[in-house]
Amino acid sequence: MPHLQTLRLWRYDDYPWTSNRPHYSIYRYEVLLLAWLKSLQTPESVAQHVTIFEQDLSQLVKNLKEFTFLDIFGKIYYKKVEPYRLMAQALFPHSRVDVEISRFRLWL
Repeated sequence: MPHLQTLRLWRYDDYPWTSNRPHYSIYRYEVLLLAWLKSLQTPESVAQHVTIFEQDLSQLVKNLKEFTFLDIFGKIYYKKVEPYRLMAQALFPHSRVDVEISRFRLWL
């Protein structure tokens, strides 16, 4: 799909945007999921997700030659809003970026 121009996604939360997600068995899923979600609120985890999201965005733009707009709708942990915005502005300095707790939008 190298000619894709617009990509719109809806995710319940922003953690699936990245490949940094644990794989738990169904039996222990609820208990371990809650512990994992709490661990995602640390500054180290936020930085790790920003780095992974940056790599994913770079790869997406590199592979889609005519790409102009990305719209991801879902919940973003409030401590990630500013780091995501800063990362996108640094990665794409001549683009428009809009990051809120419910949406990530990037116009290239």
